[in-house]
Amino acid sequence: MDVSNITLIPKDYKDKDPRTLPYLYPETLNVVAYAKKVQVFSFFQTLEVAEDLAKRQGFILLPWSCIHWQRAKQFGVDRKIKIGRKSFFLMKPNELTKGEERKLYQYLETI
Repeated sequence: MDVSNITLIPKDYKDKDPRTLPYLYPETLNVVAYAKKVQVFSFFQTLEVAEDLAKRQGFILLPWSCIHWQRAKQFGVDRKIKIGRKSFFLMKPNELTKGEERKLYQYLETI
């Protein structure tokens, strides 16, 4: 599998759009559960836009958990994107180390 063609977005996240729930269930909607669902949905929506922009510039998004902190410090704020509480780095596919590639594939299995 080519690293430049990967995506961090689950395929079915748009199927579970929670924004219609207040209209469908105005009386019985659990507000806390609804807020959590909207937060997750908007995170993936924002991540999709960021990933699209990164791919147009020839980059991929690498999650913070896949990169060593010293290497992340080298790239600084120029290539760092923060979405919600999670940080991602803009990386060229040929810049990834073997360890980062391995961690990225492990990360993809968890989502």
